[in-house]
Amino acid sequence: MPGSEKLSVSIYCHGFKGFKDWGFVPHIHEFMVTENRALLTFNYSHNGVDKRDFDALDLFAANTIGQELRDMESIARWIQEEATETYHLHPEKLDWIGHSRGGGNVWVFSALFPQYVRKIVTWASINNYEHLFRDIDKEKWKADGITHITNARTQQAMPMNWMIYEEFESNRELYDIVKSAQKLDKPALIIHGSNDSAVPILQAEKLAESCMHAIFIKVPNQDHTFGTSHPMKSLEQASHAFWLVLDNTLEFLEEEAEDQIIA
Repeated sequence: MPGSEKLSVSIYCHGFKGFKDWGFVPHIHEFMVTENRALLTFNYSHNGVDKRDFDALDLFAANTIGQELRDMESIARWIQEEATETYHLHPEKLDWIGHSRGGGNVWVFSALFPQYVRKIVTWASINNYEHLFRDIDKEKWKADGITHITNARTQQAMPMNWMIYEEFESNRELYDIVKSAQKLDKPALIIHGSNDSAVPILQAEKLAESCMHAIFIKVPNQDHTFGTSHPMKSLEQASHAFWLVLDNTLEFLEEEAEDQIIA
């Protein structure tokens, strides 16, 4: 490939209780990879998955917001410092796609590390990390030093150490997703299902109001994962709505960035 143009790269960030091999994630490469674009999917270092589905819950128990943001920074630095030559990736054409909590991460990361961001796309993004802890008794969590949440799919009791919330509390201003959206001066696409019960569409509407130049697409009658589930054998099993999510995402990423900011 010597002499050819370097590839733009889309970096996909999974959500809470997510991982890079969940449902649609392994299959979006088929759609998102083009002759001019690469796609990178990854597991956050403390997402609780090592070799299989949530087999490292000791890591999940210590997974802070700050840790996930540091993971994203590490990936961006690796692309710029190593992958540029090894994989022929463009060091300045880094686009971020985030689902759910991963979407919140993408907004905050873009505010903290704008040098690593060209465009962002969020699917069913949270607009406040407090949403992740909404059903937990904070006083009991603090007193016990640990709490457990149930994974509805696997029925595992997933541990979370108090330091997770403590770290969030100490960095509320830094981790303010809505304020990060207000600051963003890069092209942004927000996609959200109208029937999302996990993250209500009101959260997306708030983000769209905060980032005045963002494009906002409401997907009618769709849930948090746009009609997809785990496991999936191929994109042929995906809903029509999810194909539209992919199509709009790729079209947005492929457009010239300077044409997507409205002053």
